[in-house]
Amino acid sequence: MRTSTFASLLLASLVLVPIASSCAAVAVLGAGVLVGQQVLDDNVYVGQLTTDASRTWAQTKTSLSHMSTKPIDANNELRRAIADVDGAKCTVVVETYDLNRSQIRVSATKFGFAASETARVVFERITQDLDRSNSSGPNSAGN
Repeated sequence: MRTSTFASLLLASLVLVPIASSCAAVAVLGAGVLVGQQVLDDNVYVGQLTTDASRTWAQTKTSLSHMSTKPIDANNELRRAIADVDGAKCTVVVETYDLNRSQIRVSATKFGFAASETARVVFERITQDLDRSNSSGPNSAGN
């Protein structure tokens, strides 16, 4: 009996640890733009936003240009931007997620290793800037 209980607990912990480490954290920020957030195993921050991809892409380029000391490398066709942020190579990709919704992926590397903190800071800055521009935009009075 004791061996089967131990085996069950061991099996449960082996199953739950990977699930817990990659689970999505859903955030609802009042009238904010961030719908959901997930951190993938390779330290890529992924978020679903309530703004269309064109607006998210424009704000991403603006936010990155303010954070980077060097010019950003932006590919408008792929909606992919690469910037130097605090000595880390930060890559941001914006994709269409649904009608008037977008998805953003942020990753960063420094000295060949994942720079999770830098990716998190860039992700938060972009979503905060989008939230701020969304609340001060021309349609904010009706929201």
